[in-house]
Amino acid sequence: MEEARYREAELHLWHSVGLEPKEHRVRVRDASVRVQEIGSGDPVLFIHGGPSAGSNWAGLLRHFSGFRALVVDRPGTGLSEPTPVTVETMPDFGADFVTDILAQVGLERTHVVASSLGGYLALRSASAHPESVIRMVQMACPAFAPGMAMPPFMRLMSVGWIRRILNALPPNDKVGRSILRQIGHGKSIDRGIIPEEFFDWYLALQRYTDTMRNDGALIGEGGSFRGWNPDLELTEEFLSTIPTPTLFLWGQDDAFGDRGVAEATTGAMPNVTLKMIPDAGHLPWLDDPAGIASDTMAFLSG
Repeated sequence: MEEARYREAELHLWHSVGLEPKEHRVRVRDASVRVQEIGSGDPVLFIHGGPSAGSNWAGLLRHFSGFRALVVDRPGTGLSEPTPVTVETMPDFGADFVTDILAQVGLERTHVVASSLGGYLALRSASAHPESVIRMVQMACPAFAPGMAMPPFMRLMSVGWIRRILNALPPNDKVGRSILRQIGHGKSIDRGIIPEEFFDWYLALQRYTDTMRNDGALIGEGGSFRGWNPDLELTEEFLSTIPTPTLFLWGQDDAFGDRGVAEATTGAMPNVTLKMIPDAGHLPWLDDPAGIASDTMAFLSG
């Protein structure tokens, strides 16, 4: 961990979108977890996927107003300490994730915006504590959705000896761009939609934090070269228990799941809206930050 060098790139990213978050520390299962805060109004907890960290929401938050955004670095990512999570403990970890953070920041309820593994944690929390999640926006395919695919880089990271070799190699910009292409953002990279400040930050995340090592271990825990552990799947029975009004903004180019996966995921939920986003990947706000922010704010406003 080289915190100062990571912070330099991260601050440059935030300044490029005209923002400078305040920072808090909270405790989640004995780990010190960082929460960055922007704006005022009704609270919205942002939970990212992996391998990534909270500042990947910066482009969206440039266009986001009227809410108090609480942007978490999941345990083990960015500047948050790791906490042990296994296949057996993952559901319970997710069930309490939102309420654990709310208790630390003095809130009882919040909206949630989540992506990928963050989406899994949010769904688990909304099922276990529906009174704590007001409205929820899911960005594309949540982790362990029924029928979810596994991109090539995650298959490699799931194999222990390959992961150790990858962790020993010096990170480079091409690797970061390759990961983003594999999850459906090739069009936006080619068109120059994703700013260079984001790529600089993402490279710093790989170089100067333990994110790739920690999230790589989590990927290895949740799957293998053959695919995801079926014990973690979000079954139709489970999804039917989530009463929270939920909007899915699902990129049509999401490599984790196509329209069929989107419809299988949302079809089981009782209070859900699905919107497919053209020319967008697994992190659709990277492809259309203003549009995704507008849809998100409109839905959270009710």
